[in-house]
Amino acid sequence: MRLIYAFGQLPEGIKSATFGFFLLFYYNQVLGLSGSMAGIAVFIALCLDALSDPVVGSWSDFTRSRWGRRHPFMYWSAIPFAASFYFLFVPPDGLSEFGLFMWLLVFAALTRTAMTFYSVPYMALGAELTNNYDERTLLAALRTVFNLLGMFIVLIGGNMVFFGATPEYANGQLNPDAYFPFALTCVPIMVLGIWAAAAGTHGQIPHLEQPQGVRQQLLRGVAEDVVTAFRIPAFVAVVSGSIMFSICQGMVQALHLYLATYFFELSSSQITFLFAGAITGIVLGSLSSRLMAALIPEKRDLFIAGTAWYALWTSSVIMLRLLDVLPGNEHPLIAPLYITTGCISALGLGVAIPLIGSMIADITDEHERQHGRRQEGIYYSAGSLVAKVVGGAGPVLAGFIIDLARIAPGAAPGDVDPASIERFGWATGPSVLLLSTISIACIWFYDISRQRHAEIIAQIEGRRT
Repeated sequence: MRLIYAFGQLPEGIKSATFGFFLLFYYNQVLGLSGSMAGIAVFIALCLDALSDPVVGSWSDFTRSRWGRRHPFMYWSAIPFAASFYFLFVPPDGLSEFGLFMWLLVFAALTRTAMTFYSVPYMALGAELTNNYDERTLLAALRTVFNLLGMFIVLIGGNMVFFGATPEYANGQLNPDAYFPFALTCVPIMVLGIWAAAAGTHGQIPHLEQPQGVRQQLLRGVAEDVVTAFRIPAFVAVVSGSIMFSICQGMVQALHLYLATYFFELSSSQITFLFAGAITGIVLGSLSSRLMAALIPEKRDLFIAGTAWYALWTSSVIMLRLLDVLPGNEHPLIAPLYITTGCISALGLGVAIPLIGSMIADITDEHERQHGRRQEGIYYSAGSLVAKVVGGAGPVLAGFIIDLARIAPGAAPGDVDPASIERFGWATGPSVLLLSTISIACIWFYDISRQRHAEIIAQIEGRRT
């Protein structure tokens, strides 16, 4: 059951990799939309989507049906999500720049919102399946692994099958004809992942929590639930830390192809190895997160260690290259060095990412201790709302960095002005360090330790008996 539940993270991995690594690049470098306009469109879509998060979370908390609280949302969201994703990559020919902006805005918003109707109930379901401190970390780690499998399909399979070099396009990501078959291939995999997770956990419905109380006014109740959630200090700490973490990740993902293509001048095949190394690092980090807990038993401390590791390895290779400590891109060791450090830095991400969901799951127990009812959906959705609205600044920041660097759309890597490359690097490398440091400072105030969680569970069990 663990694996089939975690398999449901596959569609999120496909969407995340596509939005994070290809979407901005496609609309900017391939279709010609300015980097700042593309970043703003993605940000507005994110904000529109964020508004739906607490509504869906509270709605699923109080849903009564023969399929339980979460499963109806999971089943019915698959087709709208996949269809919106497909249309995002097939804009009509001849659109003006404003037309491209609106197409990106509308279908990015629809894709994200449809995904919310699946992902919020899906994440809430994970907190219901177990209340064990370490088991939740394991479930979160397995979700991360399948999330990375979805990213692997996009970044490795996509590069090999759709974005390979051609006589016209030495860099396959610049080929406009590659994006339609790429999107069409992703659609059935997304639908399969959602329906498999819903069907695979369907048998658990009789054993899950039932709605407690009746929601009279949805929107007013949502607002009250969100306010209640943010009265728990640990939740404020997790949300604040994950916001800065999301800004950093959103920026780095949006700029990853630019770093590989223009800053380090990797070939298409080398970019494939870069993505493969990064995914391998995150998988290994995720799988080792529960083992690492034996060395660093508190989730907060383990998150800090993983984030610091990632920030130092990611920024150092960029800044050392700018300071001429490393040789130029023509040196045969530069590409292998960048690919290797990408894999090493990703180990930290693999450790840190699962812990956010695991910490929120523990906070839902504190909510039950204080208020006497289970509301997993509102916590995952409230955290998602704030993280999306504020964390969505990552792609916007990336768009402004691109415009600041003045890398012309469709430019060949060797033809870009060295001053543009230098501006790009100095804007990117230190930003990773700064954002990660703020994330660590925020998460420091998370106060649900292993011992405190055991006390919370004991109080809940005592009340139930």
